[in-house]
Amino acid sequence: MEEAMSWLYLIPGLICLIIGAGFLLLFRYSNTKENELGHRVKAKAWAKLTDTGSRIEDRYNNRTYTVYFGIYEYDTDDGQHISSASAFGYTSPDLIPGAKGNMVNILYNPDKPSEFVLPEEQEHTASILPTIRKAGITFIVIGVPLTVLAVAGILGLFDPILKSLL
Repeated sequence: MEEAMSWLYLIPGLICLIIGAGFLLLFRYSNTKENELGHRVKAKAWAKLTDTGSRIEDRYNNRTYTVYFGIYEYDTDDGQHISSASAFGYTSPDLIPGAKGNMVNILYNPDKPSEFVLPEEQEHTASILPTIRKAGITFIVIGVPLTVLAVAGILGLFDPILKSLL
């Protein structure tokens, strides 16, 4: 295998490894955050969607996007009346769970009652995590053989095999 040919394997191999590692790090971070939140939000309550809010986010290619979230009011088990914004964002205010004034089920953190999630938001986040993990593993499975082949070619490990075949 020529050394120049080996570089053709090395570059895509390293790119796949980097992308795969990025997906796995994203999975790890998201999974940790999801588990932390899942352990904190234990108390159930009925909440009423009272308003919607929006924020501008700059996420992709320096483009800004408007993210909409619901503002809910609910009473805790110890009698506190809470008004808090959901951390989960939507692309349209029409997608926010609960029509304005209607009640929805939430789970909140008894130690910090303003921290809450809607069960459907928690399920949506949890359903994305396996896909992120699979993507990371796939890129690594592709990247490892490409990188190993390239390094073996660069080190000349294929030369004795090629000479014996010729």
